[in-house]
Amino acid sequence: MSATRRWETVLLIVNPHAGGGKGRRWAARLEAALRQRFARVRTVLTEKSGSAAEAVARYDAELVVVAGGDGVFHDAINGAMQTRRSLPFILVPIGTGNVLASNLGIPKDPLRALAASLDGQLCPLDLGQAHDRFFHCSLGIGLDAYVVAQMEAERASQVKRLLGKVAYLLAALRHSVRYEWSHVRIEAELADGCEACWERDAWLVLVTNVADYGGVNIAPDARPDDGALDLVVLPAHSKVDYFRFGVLGWLGWHLRHPEVVVRPIRRARIVSAPPVPTQLDGEPAPTTPVDVQVVPRALTVLLPRTPLRAQHRVASTL
Repeated sequence: MSATRRWETVLLIVNPHAGGGKGRRWAARLEAALRQRFARVRTVLTEKSGSAAEAVARYDAELVVVAGGDGVFHDAINGAMQTRRSLPFILVPIGTGNVLASNLGIPKDPLRALAASLDGQLCPLDLGQAHDRFFHCSLGIGLDAYVVAQMEAERASQVKRLLGKVAYLLAALRHSVRYEWSHVRIEAELADGCEACWERDAWLVLVTNVADYGGVNIAPDARPDDGALDLVVLPAHSKVDYFRFGVLGWLGWHLRHPEVVVRPIRRARIVSAPPVPTQLDGEPAPTTPVDVQVVPRALTVLLPRTPLRAQHRVASTL
């Protein structure tokens, strides 16, 4: 029996600007598909940051379907966590960045993603917590967060909608010329309970819940249900290192470098000189210092039965 039959009231949250404006067109089709299975469906189109969180907190739903990219899902889960509501979620990828959906093996086609998830399994996922917010994919510190902050300051949303991932690449290339790496100190509790400390110049510090980061298998052993986050530190001695370690990452060779750190952690405190921007799931966040920790099994999602089981080994609660 399908797990979805136990619910009657569904909240559908759609980012209308996702995928270059495709979100608005997909909203009606997704709502129609949901009405074939559920008695009550309420659709909310997000128009500003915080809209998804407000909708989750406001409406009394038994299941939340979020259609868009990583940003709107980030907003929605924060609404649930901040109001302490334990709700199952479905993620339907439409947006520019779909890092979480890609890591979880969710189909790229929105209707296929919805159908596969509705017929799927309930799975508990970990979240990260930093700056009094929760993240599903990653906390980024350094060049990636600097690019996010600069794009936000330049109000580059229209470019992002038109060019998608190309916008991020172009912005990264342009802003990397001006970005200066920082000296970081990281004090961490490892996943095994031991303590560790690293201090070095770095152009990127990433605390990730997933293995793949923007197409790079940056933390190969990271799993979103293992009760840990993975710390990644990419060192910098010159601006050439931005590109050198970028290439090593694409090739999967970065783990061979003796100065690269990739370790599972429970929590960490990250300080830098000078302070640098941070980002959570691609959304701008305050500068360093930052304290980050894992929140095990904080989120329940409906995920397709395959190929997730084989690729990512996320455990089902059913």
